[in-house]
Amino acid sequence: MFVLSKRVTLKFLVMFSIVARQRTVNVLGFILTKQSLLQQPYPNRHVILPFFASTSTSLDYNEVKRKVETALEVLDDNLSSSVLSRERLEREIQDLELEQSDPNFWDASNSSKNKRVTAQLSSHTRLLDRMNRWENLREDCNAGLALIDEIYEDEKSRDDEEMLQSLLSECNSAASDLIDDGELFELEQLLSGKFDQRPARIVITAGAGGTESCDWVDMLHRMYIRHAEKMGYNVSVEDRSPGEEVGYKKVSLIVDGGPNNAYGWFRGEKGAHRLVRLSPFNANNKRQTTFAGVDIIPILEDEEVANVDVPDSELEITTMRSGGAGGQNVNKVETGVRIKHIPTGINIKCTQQRSQIMNKSLALKLLKEQLLAIAQEQKCEEIKAIRGDAVEAAWGAQIRNYVLQPYKMIKDQRSNYESSDPMSFLDGDLEECISSLLRYRANEEQQARDEERLNLSE
Repeated sequence: MFVLSKRVTLKFLVMFSIVARQRTVNVLGFILTKQSLLQQPYPNRHVILPFFASTSTSLDYNEVKRKVETALEVLDDNLSSSVLSRERLEREIQDLELEQSDPNFWDASNSSKNKRVTAQLSSHTRLLDRMNRWENLREDCNAGLALIDEIYEDEKSRDDEEMLQSLLSECNSAASDLIDDGELFELEQLLSGKFDQRPARIVITAGAGGTESCDWVDMLHRMYIRHAEKMGYNVSVEDRSPGEEVGYKKVSLIVDGGPNNAYGWFRGEKGAHRLVRLSPFNANNKRQTTFAGVDIIPILEDEEVANVDVPDSELEITTMRSGGAGGQNVNKVETGVRIKHIPTGINIKCTQQRSQIMNKSLALKLLKEQLLAIAQEQKCEEIKAIRGDAVEAAWGAQIRNYVLQPYKMIKDQRSNYESSDPMSFLDGDLEECISSLLRYRANEEQQARDEERLNLSE
């Protein structure tokens, strides 16, 4: 006989009591409704009397069993592919907590170490909680199927369809959760690049399209905020440059926290995004095409960019008034800084700080972060080997099309992902698109490695 854990036993006892209570309520409702109808002089014969609650779609035992088997296979694959076992994970969490308990740990001189240890502890704790949840779902699946088998063996309980459907629903729900989270974990394992585990800066810039492109920047900025929040990341607006009529010329977002892989998850969004729709800013309501450029930059520690050497001869530095709130200092003094990296054409503008020196220092750090990210993508060992990589938000350079008129479609030009529901996509439902791109890139990298192996063997 299958032995249930205390947690699972309590869960199914509660479920059985709810089903029994619901059945009592339904029977009472049947009796009371029937009595009230018979007391009327001309009862309405078309009223449907409530009886036992039943599910709108019955679940099949064999289908649920196959789904549970698939979910358990996904779980075993994920546990075997995980770099850390449960025991090692628990040991490392204890070591990190012990390190945090040191009185000198939170000193300002240890700020870089603080961030590293805290991020590592958060990541390990989240993974351990995830493994515990997987085990609980595994228990629910196995216990549910075992109880169903026992009910089928008992002649008195075999005809209790409502109880069987409740148990099948519980098993189906637990298996679905295991499969969904397992597929997400599988995708997260693909984020193994050098900077994939870092926070990300998303910079959205208006391209060809005039006023329409500023509104398009606003739509993309809303889309990324909603998606980041849905995926459990922390997102904040770092800087915004309003458009002349509507929207924004440029928006900069900071995405961090959550699964701690913001740069890896959003990295594929870099490029030109094309929108086709009936423009609300066109007096004749004509269909119009507009573009916006999206750049994804990893946020690195000061120590990581300190060794990046960018010669002054490759930089073009200009200053301007920052404007906006901040008093006379930002409105009359040229505190804003723009740095152009001549070899790549990358432009960085900083107006957030109140002094020119601080803005210049921040702009240089942002430039170095972007150069390091591009060097990683192009597999360059030195910064000087980087080719021009500025995002051109115009015709022929788009990575994704958003068509709202004359038909509705989202299409990614790289992975060939398509969706006929652009409104849900613009509301932040990007998971399937990003997932398909991650798998596409993983397959490309695997093919490249296989070809390299073949060439070496020949």
